[in-house]
Amino acid sequence: MKTMRKLLCVFLAAVLLSGSFALCAAAAKRPTYLLLGDSIAYGAGLTNPRQACYGRIVANTNNYNYINDAVSGTTSALLLSSLKDDLIIKDVKSADIITISTGGNDFLTKNWVAMGLRGMATGNWKSLDPIAKTYKSNLTSIIKTIKKYNSKATVIVQTVYNPHTDRFEEAFQQGVDRINSAIKAVKKSTGGFVIADVGKVISGHSEYIAVDTIHPNADGNTAIAKYMLKFLKDLGLGTKTTPVITVKPKSILK
Repeated sequence: MKTMRKLLCVFLAAVLLSGSFALCAAAAKRPTYLLLGDSIAYGAGLTNPRQACYGRIVANTNNYNYINDAVSGTTSALLLSSLKDDLIIKDVKSADIITISTGGNDFLTKNWVAMGLRGMATGNWKSLDPIAKTYKSNLTSIIKTIKKYNSKATVIVQTVYNPHTDRFEEAFQQGVDRINSAIKAVKKSTGGFVIADVGKVISGHSEYIAVDTIHPNADGNTAIAKYMLKFLKDLGLGTKTTPVITVKPKSILK
């Protein structure tokens, strides 16, 4: 009888241990979702970006481990430079899914107002071409660097959008078209990533733009999250398309 009890105890202990190992393995398999880039990925149109930007919504919905290394004001050159930082490299190496948002600041930090006004007055937008050329070179290097550190991660590059539907729409569209064309060109020449057409989600929808006239507001972040959830499901990287919003996004008011 004592022998039977001992055997039963050993059996139960083994079952419990195997269950514990299974739970640990399941927890370890949670994909890590990393956002890199600019204020759009950071969630600058919200007062609570860390808790409620579209990246956080996507991560909460699909039960991803979530890392957001996006920084407001980041250009493609700054993003490329950041990939030399040990902490960023560590995050890139640990990621299963990497989303990149960059390009808009390449224009906005290059005397954009003067170039925009000149272009609208003359119809000549050639001054934007060198910026797009530099962006294309930087994006190529960004993708190659990420793949050097993590060849298995799924890398997603977001298209940029036009936040304006007013008299500045044409000027912004000139920049948007050049950036998005460069993204497509890099995909064709270099590969290593897929394109998420976030631009089509936001462009033409002033109701998705915050009062700063640039960034997605609460509704805009939710719209991007919905798009990304379907996009990720189509890639086989997610199972849900209805956002799980644990913290309601709050738009900036000024």
